[in-house]
Amino acid sequence: MQLYQLGIVGVVLLGFLASSLFTISKKLSSLREPLAVWNTVHSLDVLPLRMRSWIYSLLVGIANPYSRSINVRITEVQKGIVCGIMKETRSTSNRFKCVHAGALVTFGETIGGLALFTHLGKKDRAILTNINVEYIKAVRGLLTASSVVPAFTDTTTDKIITEVIIKNAAFDTVAKLTLTWKTDLKGE
Repeated sequence: MQLYQLGIVGVVLLGFLASSLFTISKKLSSLREPLAVWNTVHSLDVLPLRMRSWIYSLLVGIANPYSRSINVRITEVQKGIVCGIMKETRSTSNRFKCVHAGALVTFGETIGGLALFTHLGKKDRAILTNINVEYIKAVRGLLTASSVVPAFTDTTTDKIITEVIIKNAAFDTVAKLTLTWKTDLKGE
């Protein structure tokens, strides 16, 4: 009888967690401010730190479904600074047993876009118009990407260029991305 009751409690807890995650994801994925979403998720002190990053990455995947294909994990979000990790998997590898170039581009674009969007207001818009990628070496295993976007004060700017650096587990730079964004800044 006790095993049966334990099973019921487990199902109820899993149902509660799933419904809570769904509710949080619906509320937070509609926000246009990745930093506000990050701060909201990380204010949930009842969850372990690693789970908070996983939930945030899940929300990024809801807002940008294509980023789910590479299984990216966002590890840090600050004003103008975003870092993340991606582990090489079978789905991100090419036939040469290294990370596919398209997966690297998706990884870099996700990190660079989040870094830019931490500076944008609710009415500002940005769309990627150009990606330039320098592949430095073939890569395997765990990757880290980081993007630092300095604050821009000129609201008449219609083009912003950001950079993303991708490194391997030995901290060797394996790719550099330059992203060009067409922006519509409302200044609010």
